[in-house]
Amino acid sequence: MRKPLTVMDIQILRALWEVGPRNLSKIAREVGISRRTLDSRVRRMRSNPQIFLRIQASIYHTKIGVRKAIVFLTAKAGREQVLFDCLKANSFWLYVCRSYGMVEGCTAAYAIPVNHCAEFEEFIQELERLEVAEDAKIRWSTCFQGGRITSEWFDGQRNEWTFRWKDWIKEVQSQSTELPYTLVEPKSFPICADDLDVQILMKMEADGTRSLKQIAEKLGVSRQLAQFHYKKHLLERQLIEGYEVFAKRYGDNPTIMAYFVVAFPSQETFARFARSLIEKPFVLTLGKVLGENALMFEVTFTIDEFRNFVDALSELARMRLATSYWYALQDLRMGSRQTFSGEFFKDGSWSYDHRSHMETLRQKARMST
Repeated sequence: MRKPLTVMDIQILRALWEVGPRNLSKIAREVGISRRTLDSRVRRMRSNPQIFLRIQASIYHTKIGVRKAIVFLTAKAGREQVLFDCLKANSFWLYVCRSYGMVEGCTAAYAIPVNHCAEFEEFIQELERLEVAEDAKIRWSTCFQGGRITSEWFDGQRNEWTFRWKDWIKEVQSQSTELPYTLVEPKSFPICADDLDVQILMKMEADGTRSLKQIAEKLGVSRQLAQFHYKKHLLERQLIEGYEVFAKRYGDNPTIMAYFVVAFPSQETFARFARSLIEKPFVLTLGKVLGENALMFEVTFTIDEFRNFVDALSELARMRLATSYWYALQDLRMGSRQTFSGEFFKDGSWSYDHRSHMETLRQKARMST
């Protein structure tokens, strides 16, 4: 499975995840190359459509008073496009994508102010009442843990990925049960940010490579003020989890991207499974379903390896290390992303116009009939 990434590229991607894009000199030292070589390789990966490197700050939404939800919806036949449009009627969407396979409809992610979760559920239920969707599944989640692109399953001699599924099944059984804090259910959803913090976070989530000087200029504040908020608020209060580093793993080879939901018989088996995925190159994001021993995660594979992964899940189910699994394939021809909706945060609190969301939803549904 040849691909345009090299061993050094993967070392750089891992260091970008661990260190972040704000200290490229440290990354160059850790990888063992000059800063000029590092800059050249990062530029190549960002401009090469076979790699499509993108870096964004991963916001710990829990500490700005919002809860994440992933929604899986089956569209009423013939209303797939309508469903896609209607999901954006709620201003707090993060990601909307057409999906197919087990879920012929849409997958969507939202970051909802914690005091308005019941209203959001009413919004999703309205899609069924309007006969735009059916069988809507809302999964409230912890914040997402980003996957890491590592060389663990990469053959540097042949410049290709090697997927060792039998070894992975053994690893699931022997992994530690200690979880990163992003996959631990929070006891509360406090607001630990002020208005400027939220504005900076939005800019960093849109592009994690932006300098604080650039962000300050965009927001019309001094660099010193932006630097103070970054160090004393964003970092010390852990409003930033780290950085999401995305790159196409398989070049131009046909790929599948999918959201999985896997349930487990215990917290222990959940934790071991989740830990086993964090270092795997096919994982994009992971999140724990609140109140359940279940994991939601987004993966990317070539077509052949996707089926091998499902076979491995089936083996884990036979071993009673998982109780169920299902997935929604993402139709990347029709997908949209945006930052969290910080424009609705003012004077230290969130505004959420439920009536407007519902009216917009009904209008979009009527326009299609």
